[in-house]
Amino acid sequence: MGTGPEAWQPQVEAFSSSRRVLTPRLPLDADFQIGAEAARIWQIADSTPTDVCGLSLGALVALRAALDEPQRVRRLVLCAGFSALPRSLRALQAVLGAASRTSARAIFREGRRFDVTRELDRLTMPALVLVGERDRPNRRLSRALADRLPDAQFRLIEGAGHVANVDAPEAFNEALRSFLDAT
Repeated sequence: MGTGPEAWQPQVEAFSSSRRVLTPRLPLDADFQIGAEAARIWQIADSTPTDVCGLSLGALVALRAALDEPQRVRRLVLCAGFSALPRSLRALQAVLGAASRTSARAIFREGRRFDVTRELDRLTMPALVLVGERDRPNRRLSRALADRLPDAQFRLIEGAGHVANVDAPEAFNEALRSFLDAT
């Protein structure tokens, strides 16, 4: 919620010479819906199998997009993502949403309602679940997500917090490159 496509500049610079890189801006407004954003991603992506990467809210959109069109995903990278929030964190999101402005309410609502746990076994493509070493709230959630995906690796990004691609771009890019270039 605090970053946009600009935050992906280290990855755009590192990867755009060898692949097409899209960094769509999520419209964080009162009408925001994860499913609608996942569908929008497929409208702008190539029809060939695509590598999909998302961070935090973007990880939820990437996960939903992969579940909706798994045949279009070659490799899936999810950073600080989850398949569902535990009850205590759903309650926290409800409180934060109630105290937020209108557009943030929709985002917290979507995060609170997001639960794809029962669908994860359909994602048979290779997956990489990343999380910043200092992102304590998301480490357990990301580990659980990696454990539930059929073909996933889990990796901590040393020295990084929640926005791992910005906090430690070299380590993030190395993990991403190693995974995406694997045969």
